[in-house]
Amino acid sequence: MVQFNTRANEILLKLVYYGPGLSGKTTNLQSLHAMCSDRQRGELFSVNTQEDRTLFFDLLPINLGYVYGNSIHLQIYTVPGQVQYDASRRVVLGGADGVVFVADSDEAKMQDNVDSLSNLYHNLNANRLNIKQIPFVLQYNKRDLPEAMAVGVMNRRLNFRNVPYFESVANRGVGVLDTFLAITRETVAYTFKKYHLDKKIKDFDEMLALIESNVRTTLRELPPSPAASGPTAEAPAQAADTTVLKHGSVTVDDLQPGRAADPQELLENALKSNMETARLYSELKQVKESLEQKNEELGKLYAQLERANQDNQKTRKYLEGLIQNMGEAVVSFAPDGKILTWNAAAERIFGYTRPEIVGRSVSQLAPGHLVGELDQIAHQVGRGQVVRDPDTTRIRKGGEAFPASITYAPVRGADDRVIALSALVRDTSQTQALEERLVHSQKHEALGRLVPALFHEASNRLTPVLLEARLIAESALDPYQAEQAARLVKAVDSVQSLLDPLQTVLNPPKPSRIPTQLNQVIQEAVALVELKARRAGISLDLNLDPALPEAAFDPCLLRQALTNLLLNGIQAMATSPMKRLRVATRAVDGQVQVVVQDSGAPLPEAGLADLFDPASASTPEALGLPVASVIARQHGGRLTVRSQEGLGNAFLMELPLPLPPEGPEVSAAAATGLQGRRALVVDDEAFLLECLVDALQVWGLEVTPASQGAEAIQHLEAGAFDLIVSDIRMPGLSGVDLFEWLRAQRPAMTQRILYTTGDSFDVKTRDFLAANQVPYLGKPFDLKQLKQSLEQLLETPIEA
Repeated sequence: MVQFNTRANEILLKLVYYGPGLSGKTTNLQSLHAMCSDRQRGELFSVNTQEDRTLFFDLLPINLGYVYGNSIHLQIYTVPGQVQYDASRRVVLGGADGVVFVADSDEAKMQDNVDSLSNLYHNLNANRLNIKQIPFVLQYNKRDLPEAMAVGVMNRRLNFRNVPYFESVANRGVGVLDTFLAITRETVAYTFKKYHLDKKIKDFDEMLALIESNVRTTLRELPPSPAASGPTAEAPAQAADTTVLKHGSVTVDDLQPGRAADPQELLENALKSNMETARLYSELKQVKESLEQKNEELGKLYAQLERANQDNQKTRKYLEGLIQNMGEAVVSFAPDGKILTWNAAAERIFGYTRPEIVGRSVSQLAPGHLVGELDQIAHQVGRGQVVRDPDTTRIRKGGEAFPASITYAPVRGADDRVIALSALVRDTSQTQALEERLVHSQKHEALGRLVPALFHEASNRLTPVLLEARLIAESALDPYQAEQAARLVKAVDSVQSLLDPLQTVLNPPKPSRIPTQLNQVIQEAVALVELKARRAGISLDLNLDPALPEAAFDPCLLRQALTNLLLNGIQAMATSPMKRLRVATRAVDGQVQVVVQDSGAPLPEAGLADLFDPASASTPEALGLPVASVIARQHGGRLTVRSQEGLGNAFLMELPLPLPPEGPEVSAAAATGLQGRRALVVDDEAFLLECLVDALQVWGLEVTPASQGAEAIQHLEAGAFDLIVSDIRMPGLSGVDLFEWLRAQRPAMTQRILYTTGDSFDVKTRDFLAANQVPYLGKPFDLKQLKQSLEQLLETPIEA
């Protein structure tokens, strides 16, 4: 089975050559081993038992290079072909990732081929491998025999899977490489698709072609062998460059007391032990080679050190160059104040060139009132002290003062006397500017902390206005009054449309999944932006897959996301000469894909990473893409973008394709809707409480209001209710406290409560809603949302 070594970034695949005895399996491996270059060739092992020297276990690691950060290694094995070594074949076959069946073309060996193929089937089953799925290739060997059977006949008898097959003369190297390339390609392709690694690769076929090219580069065709001019003869039993591992003598006396001897177990254990020995031997050889390489490197380092010790002058020049190119100004001056050294950073910071300043007094770099401070520091450093980073002021060539941080240190001579002073000068003007900006941003951060509270209060005050406006619009008999109410609703809706994107980003809604035809939702979103597109001269092209299945989505949320994508495309083409907005859908690999492609200018590469980040939005309109991304993630999908010159910008929304939810059985009581139901409404905002009571009474509910959590508990103790509508944040007993009381005293009512909240920013509120999976409406909300939520709440069966 494929092994993933994350520490070494390595993918290890096992290939097994199988077939009847003397069919040419070992010859194939010996030919492959001879084809390898010395740098790529691994150790070739033979494991021999006491009974038979022809039992081979061949290990041939071949490095296929790196593929997306992982090196692919192949290990190739043969199995003994003799019938009596079935246990050994089963052990070697364990964990195989691909199989090459080497068949003997001799007509007299056909039954042996058939029996061996049947044996392969049983041993694969014993290792929990499926012969109908595992990568499989056939090789018809010994094609130079006079009595070799026709390939068509062999195919009819052996190629039951209609897999690739190759004719070969293995001892001459004919067909060996082609067979190996085929099984390598089949195995890598099968493994990558099985573990979904191909999803991360842009062009999977190109990667397979690259691997095949690497193999051909690693292996070379064998030159014609003078000894192989006649009919096929098997390779010698042991190649000259093969490492032989032999079993020692094992008897029943070596077993644990009281344990029965099992010859088959002895053989299997010995074979596994030698396989592990071969692996460790190969690793030991690699370690040895690595140590030899390190030793050689150490020798080179020692030679370099010797050369460095003999080249002090170059080192001195290097240090001088280092000082000259430092980012901070390095100035040295004599005890009397005369400047001795002046590097490039000092020229940049102070404005004086080296010829202008060297030999002049260091005091001219300081303001007049700080000359005494400079004398005091020079006195301290002259006594051997180091004065670190005093903040001060210095003067540039033009007379401009700037803030500086300076470290003074003594420069000592051979007799340890202080012969000069050094100053490391840093210009801190930029640092001070950054600190001022930080203080400014901290002040704004303090203001930002007010936003959640303001959002909560605005939502609380906007919700009753929205509810009351809807009630007036629905119940008004006077046409003029109805028109006024409609304008009020429109105005409130415009305010709500400004809050909705922020609400969606900060408190992602849970989708209400119902059977939805996505093509219809797209057409509704197109209808919303069609007028704006027409005014901008933009053509809308729809290429919707008519076979797109119906799936369980939230149509309202998806309509919002798709509208945002369309509006973004319209805005992107404002100055584009070609104005075409294309929308396409398709279902593929268990998901539905929606592409919205505009013909606008390509987006800058640097800004793609922040495109879906709400923190990067500078206007309410810029929240459209982050909102669409949030909605896609809430459906278990994702939103990505590709931008290219000449092709515009393509936004791809990928959504998993779940089955439509099975509708619960609706009881006869639930089928009657809201009429006649008893509802308890809890909210500390008096105006909102009145509006909620009016709305529920219009729908035929018997409503009991409560302005506090404690009052709600009194009503619950006094009588029964069909449902509860409650705020979360309230003075005294909160909505969370009410839920805990219901859990203890009225557990069934925890499944009949609908929360309303404008406190979506609060972490505790979000954690409470997520942990208990209770339905809620984010303020502000309208009558339609409220009524739908209450009806869904009553239709949901109460779980025991």
